[in-house]
Order: sequence, then structure tokens, then C-alpha cells
Amino acid sequence: MRLIVENRFALFGLVALALLALFGLAFGLRPLTPSLGVREAGTLRPELASRVCPAPHETSGDAESSVAAFAPRVGRDDEGELWAVPVSRAPERDEDDEDASGSDREDETDDGGSEERRDLLADELTEPGRIWRADVGDAVLPTALRAEGALASGLDAAQITLTDDAVTEVRCVEPAIGTWFAVPGAGGIDEVELDTLTVHLTNPEEFRATVSVDLYTAEGPSYSPESRGIDLGAGESTTLDVTELVQSTGSVGVHVRTSTGRVAASLLAEHAEGHTDWVPPTRAPDTEHVVPGVPGGDGTRRLIVAAPGDAPVEVRARVIPDIGDEEEGDGASEEEPIVLNVPPAASAWASLESALGGLPGTVVLEADAPIVAGVIVEETEVDGDDKDVVDTAYTSAVEPLSWPLDVTAVIPEMPEGLDVELMLGAPESDARIVATPIAADGSMGDAVRAEVTAGTTHVFDTETEGWGPPTGIDPDDGYTIRLELLEGSGPVYAARVLRSDPGVSVMPVPPAPIEVRLPIVRDSMTGLVPGE
Repeated sequence: MRLIVENRFALFGLVALALLALFGLAFGLRPLTPSLGVREAGTLRPELASRVCPAPHETSGDAESSVAAFAPRVGRDDEGELWAVPVSRAPERDEDDEDASGSDREDETDDGGSEERRDLLADELTEPGRIWRADVGDAVLPTALRAEGALASGLDAAQITLTDDAVTEVRCVEPAIGTWFAVPGAGGIDEVELDTLTVHLTNPEEFRATVSVDLYTAEGPSYSPESRGIDLGAGESTTLDVTELVQSTGSVGVHVRTSTGRVAASLLAEHAEGHTDWVPPTRAPDTEHVVPGVPGGDGTRRLIVAAPGDAPVEVRARVIPDIGDEEEGDGASEEEPIVLNVPPAASAWASLESALGGLPGTVVLEADAPIVAGVIVEETEVDGDDKDVVDTAYTSAVEPLSWPLDVTAVIPEMPEGLDVELMLGAPESDARIVATPIAADGSMGDAVRAEVTAGTTHVFDTETEGWGPPTGIDPDDGYTIRLELLEGSGPVYAARVLRSDPGVSVMPVPPAPIEVRLPIVRDSMTGLVPGE
């Protein structure tokens, strides 16, 4: 110590030594990535999942509704649980007793978890690789599916309703903070019109949610006090009729968003001719979209886009037809793209009939600013000068099957007695997938390989392409199809078309990945929330 006091350079030496030790320790504990405070993104196999199916829209005597769910087996020792329960309706209440009723529902939530499985709609499933199915023909409430363990990864579920003259299908969706749809409007100013438009909202979570519904018509935003600040307690559901907000407009973009919590949103559209369909959700706003599954045939094929931003947007759309039917059709894709000019915070539409020429196809869109997109399909019959709409269907933009993680997809139910088509679009490069039929007991049929040439759409019919139920099973039991993208394949966009006489239904098929990518973690105080 005396040496340090008497020698003025000794103190500087000790300080330098301390700093050297400090920087050495920091270097040893530095992040593994070059960026300071950043960890590389990893992957995770989900162990919890929830899906919500809306209450069937048709409960008449001849209607049959069922829900099917499937999660693939990955390892020999995989196990988990999957079950389903009904979701109650939100009680009617006045603004004066909002606080009281809210606190009551929060109290009910605290001890409601242990009672969750009292009203099971079907037996629990404990083994992945098998089909879970429930009859919901008499259901008047939404269905909440819960999955744990291995049954949570790669899970997909859908609900099909069959009547004597129609078929409708709706995917059971995951709760989210934002969901988008694109549909025509009401009022009959552009020939294609809706009679009613109803938003179905379900909160399957353990916390309250506050929901608002934004509408983007051709004339601009549309809303009402009833579409703002909708309060949903834990385990509650409700419906919102927005028909009056979409009058006298030819196109509508619908955005269901939450300020607190998450909800599962479904959209039911009743056509002016009386046909009712569930509208599939579309991708969140982006500058590029692909809409698969536009069926061929006569009738209206209308593209609907909405731009939620504050500036006008130019949208360019082109159609990729099914080259397998090119010689039989009336034409192919137009060389020049279809151009739509969308006003700020509004929507627009364009006809696709001439571009499709009666062929099935995939629609590829590019825009100057983020948009959402969907297509309405009207199946028609012509008798002289009369043209009757015999059924309607909707399709929407969807994520592709692509490497490295989104390489699998599931079609939960392949019903017996209907014509089934799988439409695959490959706008960028050649795509190759394998489709494997799987019976309810987990037994597998013969896998079929499908190839799609770059820049084309191909329609695979289950009867002509060799796709069918596994041998030795009762066809009435149905089966599921698992799609797998082969290594080296380009992205492929998929949709499934169901046809009955004269009904038609389209369901876009998104990826059902076994593993999901974790976000990059940085050393900061920033929080993470799920994206739209």
C-alpha cells in the first residue's frame, strides 16, 4: 500500500489491470452472434394449442355437421391430449352494470379451469396420428378444441356442414389479436351482393378480451358504436351483424382486432340468392399475396382487395391457370395484369372471368402498399335468358408450404360421397409434394406424389389421380390427407374444393408446421406480442 501511495504510476497500473480484467470477463460472456445482445432464432415444438369452430349455421332436419381434427405422429413415444367443449354465449348486459358483471366473470374464471372438461363433445384423444371427430349437428354454441403435448404440434381442424343441396366448410381458427376478411358488399349496386354479413366472435382464453371490428368499404371506413369495444369475458362468444354498415358498396375489407386479449373470429356471409357460406380468413396486409383455389366453370369470379393505409394503392393481379385443361377452356391468363386503384382506407373489386377463361386458377397479387385480398365464386346455371346462382364459395390469400419449417399441411376431413379436388399453385418455381391418406385409426394408405410446374396451377382429383381412402376401411368413416413438401421443392399454395350437386365449397390450406420459429431475442426491455 505504501508503494502505491509513494509511486504515482502504481495507481494507474492498478486501474489498468482492473479494466483489463473487466473487459476480459465481458469478452468471455459475450453473445454468440456478431450483433451485440442478440441470440440466434431457434425452433420449438408447440405443446399447447387451441382452435375454435363457430356454431353451425344450418341446423335444419336434413343438415349434418361434424368437426374433425388431426395432428401427425412424429416420434414413437409421442403422446398428449385433445378434447373439445362448447363455448357459452356472452350474457346480455347494460353499460351501467358493466363493471359489476366484468368482476363477476373474472371471479368465475378463477375456478373454472378445473371444470373445463365437464361437457366434452366427444371422447378425448390421447394418441397423435389418429383422427378426432365429433358430431355437432345439434350444436348451438361454438366449439373450443384444446390440445396438449404431441397433439398440439401440426394440429389442424375443420367443420363441414352438409345439406341436400349445399356443402359448407370452415376452418377452426386459432385465437389472435387481428383477423382479416375480404367480401362483397350489400345493396345490389354491382350485381354480386350479400343479404347479411355476421361476425362470430369467441374468446376461449382465460382472460377477458375487448374487440373492435373495422370495415373498409369502396367509399372508405365504416363503423358503428356497436362495432367498437365489444367486451367478451373468458370462455364467452357473441355475434355482430354488420349488414347495415356494408350497404350500397361492392367490396368490403373486414378487420377484427383486439385491444386486450385474443379472440377467434369467423365471418358468415349470406348471399342475396339465399346461399350461405363461411368466409375464410385472409393473410394480414402485405404487398404480395397469392389466392389459391379459384374453381373453374361458369359464373362470377370476383377479386376483392382492401387497403387499410392512408394512401391510394395500385394493385396488379395476374391469373395462373390450370394448364391441364388449357385446350378445353375458353382461354388462358391475360398477358397484361389486371390493375386496381384502391382509394385510401377503402376497398375495390375486379372481375376474373375473362382472365380465367372458365379454367381453375391461382391469383397472384402485387401492390405498392399493404393490402388484403379474397375471391368470391358464384356457381350459375343458365336457362335461356335467365341466369340463376345455384351456390357460392369464397377463397382467400394463404401462406405457402415452403422450406424450412412450413413443409406440412393437413386436410382434416375427406368426406365420403362428395367430389374432392386439391388445387395446387406454384407461381415461382417447380413444386413437389406427397399426399398421404390416413384413416381414423391411424393406418396409412398409399402415398401419392404430385408435381406442379412453375407458373401453373394443377387440379388433382381424388378419383382420377389415384388419391383415395386407405384400403380396408369403411369409406363412411372418412379419412384425412397429410401434405408434405419434398426437399428442394419451391413454395406451393394449396386449397381444397368440395363439390356436391349443385353445391361447392373452397377451403384454403395453410401450413400446419410441426415446429415453429422462435423470435430473435435481444437484450432490451422490449416485450413480445403475437402478430396479426
